[in-house]
Amino acid sequence: MVKRNQLGLFGLVLLTGSVGCMPTMTIEQMKAMTPERPAELDLLNMIAGRWEVTGTMNFTFLEEALETTGTQTAAWECDNRVLVNRGTYEMGELGTMSGIEIWTWDDKAGKFRTHWFDSFGMTASGTAKYDEETKTWHLKSKGNGPNGRMISEGTITYTDADTLEWTWTEWSSLKLFKIVEMSGTSRRG
Repeated sequence: MVKRNQLGLFGLVLLTGSVGCMPTMTIEQMKAMTPERPAELDLLNMIAGRWEVTGTMNFTFLEEALETTGTQTAAWECDNRVLVNRGTYEMGELGTMSGIEIWTWDDKAGKFRTHWFDSFGMTASGTAKYDEETKTWHLKSKGNGPNGRMISEGTITYTDADTLEWTWTEWSSLKLFKIVEMSGTSRRG
């Protein structure tokens, strides 16, 4: 969403540029305007790589838990400023789901941002915070999916260089009811 003062500044730049008053720049000056890569992004190296995933999903409206298996690969893109995690998961009778997760550091807000998109029609955006003492990521997000608007929370614990333990819970948008609880393990593979 563009803020009102950003629109005004954008309009002023367009107007100034259209009447010939825009200052000129060199390529070197433009390159110098690119900020350095935030060091905070290095924390995401623990997630980068190829992973074998196993887990259990307990949907509130199903009597039996669903087991899931899959693979995901998290790789750096955009000059190591964005970690893109692509995965494919077998979800029992639900079939196969593919998903894309994007992680980056928002320097201005001082937090990690995450975005999720999957083949079941879910989209979500959230934040992540790393606790060095427990080696655990704490994630929160809001999104839309087959069950409507929802909020989610989860953790990813770095148990060793090759193992991540994770949990995830989704609720209706006002936390009136739980939709699903998930937990599992990801191992480098």
